[in-house]
Amino acid sequence: MKKITFENYYSADEAIQFFGRVNTETGNLEPLTEKDYIASIQDICLNERVPEKIKSLFDPALALYAYGYLYWTFFTLANEQAIKAFEAAIAYKHKEVIGTNVDSNGREVGLSKKINNLVRRRVIDGNRKDYYHSLRMFRNMAFHPNEQHIFGHNNEALRNIATAINELFA
Repeated sequence: MKKITFENYYSADEAIQFFGRVNTETGNLEPLTEKDYIASIQDICLNERVPEKIKSLFDPALALYAYGYLYWTFFTLANEQAIKAFEAAIAYKHKEVIGTNVDSNGREVGLSKKINNLVRRRVIDGNRKDYYHSLRMFRNMAFHPNEQHIFGHNNEALRNIATAINELFA
């Protein structure tokens, strides 16, 4: 893990050196740069119907991902921040559709039940139920850890979470 110093503050995390991209003009393998990471998330966005309070949770995930170039663990934090936005989006939509996020005993309805309720109300397509529950399991792994999970620089989780949130507000 990178120990931050004055000298290496703006330098790529050491883990980045193990990854590269092929230069299409020369065919040579070149190291990834901060520009590569920024470019890789430019097309990940939430649609205009997603409430600002959800977007304000999701946008830092993209920034954290880009900063993962400097500090590898930020990739993991980016995914965790996106999962927070996912959970908030489910709760927002659940309250909008069902009218509440608490049960008859005054307790918060769990994420699993919120997803199932939204499937029953056809807000979430029944064919996508397992997909949403997979994201819920990813959330559980991130927020109830037995150990630190480092997810690395694959931005597919961010894309999948953005897709799920966009589907809720289509």
